[in-house]
Parts: sequence; structure tokens; C-alpha cells
Amino acid sequence: MMSSNILDLLPIMLTGLGGLLVLLIGVWPGVKSSQPAYITTIILLGLAILYVLRTDSSNPSEFENLIRLGTVTTKYFWALFCLGGIFTVTLANSNKSLSGEIDEIFYSLILFAVTGALVLSSSVDLLASFIGMELSVISILALIAWQPKRFGAIEAAIKFAITATIGAAIFLLGIALIYSGTGTTYIPQIVNQLQANVHSIPFLVYIGIGLIIAGIAFDIAIVPFHTWLPDVFQGASDPVVAFIGSVGKIAMLIFLLNFAIMVQGVWFYYKGLIWTLGILSILIGSIMALKQNNLRRILAYSSVSHFGYVFLVIATISPNSQDQVFNDLVIESAMYYGLAYSIMNIVCFGVLNFLNKESSSGKLAEYRGLGRKYPILGFAFALSILSLAGFPPTAGFIAKYNLFMALIAQQNFLSNSSMIFPLIIAVIGAAISIFYYLRVLITFFNKPEKSNSADLNISSQNQTITFNSSFGSVFTMIIGSLSIVFVGLAANPIILAFLNR
Repeated sequence: MMSSNILDLLPIMLTGLGGLLVLLIGVWPGVKSSQPAYITTIILLGLAILYVLRTDSSNPSEFENLIRLGTVTTKYFWALFCLGGIFTVTLANSNKSLSGEIDEIFYSLILFAVTGALVLSSSVDLLASFIGMELSVISILALIAWQPKRFGAIEAAIKFAITATIGAAIFLLGIALIYSGTGTTYIPQIVNQLQANVHSIPFLVYIGIGLIIAGIAFDIAIVPFHTWLPDVFQGASDPVVAFIGSVGKIAMLIFLLNFAIMVQGVWFYYKGLIWTLGILSILIGSIMALKQNNLRRILAYSSVSHFGYVFLVIATISPNSQDQVFNDLVIESAMYYGLAYSIMNIVCFGVLNFLNKESSSGKLAEYRGLGRKYPILGFAFALSILSLAGFPPTAGFIAKYNLFMALIAQQNFLSNSSMIFPLIIAVIGAAISIFYYLRVLITFFNKPEKSNSADLNISSQNQTITFNSSFGSVFTMIIGSLSIVFVGLAANPIILAFLNR
């Protein structure tokens, strides 16, 4: 692997140093609004995207054995994280409940969180991954508590802080145990030692790998480490929730996939653990979503279920080098699922952001009839919900199809009942999800009740929405909605790109 030069880190410098620049803009003499900070944030993230997309992915390199650069995964997901940051700040800038409360600190936190996601998703050193994870998590924590007067915001921030602290401690303990047994935190060197001395490696190293998986499960919100997610989805503002789903959780997923494929030689030992976490996430997430009457909590528990599917597939990574084709299928299906979920999450919460409810409990009944009253919003929301449920030809359908095909593609699948059982659970979870997603969709398009619709503070006063919030917010909704269909229809070239990661 060739060494990288400092310019290859330009996207990280644009977002990291850009966060400091945005803070300085806020205290610059004569600056009396947050608009200069907002525009600067958009420009910095846009420049990062342009630089990432122009990089040559045929010649990957590493920077000081810390970050792997120039891969297809880095190229597309770095662009996705920066785009998620742009979508978040444009949604926040048009959110009525955030009006007057956003300043340069909010925008700098978004830039710092994106920086953490960039580092985490491309790190090849455990300490670098920990730094990236904590930079992202701490920034997101501040964003969750940004509106302390918002119902449930402080409670959500406290629960997230406690859970994130425990997850970080477990992750760090895993790093310490691995270092004590191998003398390094550089993952390729750890892999070399595992391959050369698989029977003489200290048992603490295997415990350390398990603890790292558990630490990641905390931040992704896998059962039983999921209890923070419903409160965060309910208590945080819509742009922040969109950011968590499209950037925060996906960055953790990409690191897990990179880590899993590098330590695939010993991954078999954790198959039962990861399968158990995936099965519990699908079942508990789906059942709890059925019981909820709050729209955001429904979406939170459905998110738990979505990542449960991914864990089922990740568990099947084979330790045998001759199964590399199958492992590639597993990784590309999980990456595609992360990409699809990120887009669906942005569109869904982008619609909720348009509704701008300042004094609402978020109950599902309050959204009754809004799809009829605002057909353009209704179309975008229906597209995102149908994609989350897995209806063709959306990205969500292709993503679930690929995951199921990866499960079936295992060797000796039909002759091994232990391999069939996870697939049965996945099918049951997908069937249950149709019920609660259609329940949301039917409520959204039912005839409105006057008492419910009167409680909502909508950003447009016309019968059909006029999109008078902001051009950027409208742009976010249009691009996101088109992407749901495009990513579904253009699945093959995207998947082939991931195969060449």
C-alpha cells in the first residue's frame, strides 16, 4: 500500500479546520447573523465532495498507517457524509422551530461530526477509529441537546450521553486488550499476527475483538443497546435525526464492515453473537414499532430492525480465502443497504421538517390527512415509507433483496437448519414491517380530522404546499426523492463499484 501525501486529507481538513473557521466567522466584527456561517459550511462541504469525487480510486493509499484513502468505499461514502451534512444544514436553516436558535456553533458541530465520520469510516488503526468515533459522537450529543426547551431533548441527550460513554469505554477496553496481545493498534498488523499465530494468540485478543463489536453495536443501536434511539428520535430536531441516520450510524456501519473483512480469519468465532444480536434487533424492533403511536418512535424502532438485517448478513462472513466471492457479496449488500437507508432516512425526516410542528407530541394521529392536503410532500413521504418497507422499484427493495440473496448464497444453506433460521426471522421481520409502515402511510393519506390538523403548525398556508421555507430545503427534498428511485434502478453499477472497493 503506497504512502499518501497530505493533500489526500483535504476533505478532512476542509471539514475539521472548516469547523474552526465557522466558529471564527461568528465572532468576526460586524457579523450579526448566522447566514455567513451557513453559506461557508455549504461551500466547505461542497468543496470536499468535489475533491473526493475527482480522486483516483484505482490507486488507494494510506496516510501514516492511520487512514486508508482513495478506495471506492472512501470515495462514495465520504461524498455521502458530506452531502448528508449539506442536507442537514439546509433543513435546519428552514426549520421554524430552530428559527433564531441556530448560530455558528451549530454549523461547526455539523462539520466536526462529518469530520469524525470521515476518519472513522476510513481508519485502519483502532486508535484513529476511536478518535473519529468520539469526535462524531460528542458533536451529535451537543446537537441533540441543542433545543433544551424541546420536549424530551434533555432526556434524550442524557440517555445518549450515558449510552455513548459506556459504548466508548467498551470499545476502548477492546483496543487495550488487543494491544496487550499483539503490541499494535494497526489493524493490518493485527491481522498478520492472527493469521500467522492463530493458535498462540492470547485469548484476551479475541475478547477485545468481541468488545469492539459490542462498542459498535451501542452506537448503531442494536438490541440490547438500542434503548437510547427512540428517545433521541423523539427529542432531537428533525434535521439532527436525519443526520444521525444518514451519517452517524452509517459511518459506524462502514467501519464495522471494514473491520470484519480484515479480521475475517477469526470472524467465525463471533458468528453466533452477531446472529443473536441481529435476530433480537429484527424481532424486538419490529414488535415495538407495531406498539407505538408516536411516528418518530415508530421510525426509531424500525431503524433498529433495519440494522438487524445487516447484522444477520455480516455474521456470515467466511474465514476461508476461497470464499472471497461470497464475502464480497456480503460486504457490497451491506454497503448498499447503508446507502439506501441513509437516503430514505433523509427524505422521511425532511418531510417531517417541512411540517415544522412547534408544540406537538408527535403522535401519529396528528399527521392524519396531511398527504391529501400537501400532495407533493405526501408523494415524497410515501416514496420514503414504501422504500423503507421494501416495495419495488425503490432502493429499499433492492437493498433487502440483496441482503436476502447474501443469506441464501451461503455454502450448504439448504442442508443446515441453523442457516435457514436467520432467513426465516428476516422474512418475518420484513412482513411485520409492512404492517406498521402501511399504518403510517394510511394515516398520512386518510381524511383529516379537524381537531388534529388544527394542532399542526405547517410551513405553508395553501392547500398545496408552495415550498416557501427555502430553496435549499426544497432542493434537499427533490434530490433525496429522486435518489430513492435512482439508487434502486441503478443498483447494478453501484454494487459493481462496491465490489471494486
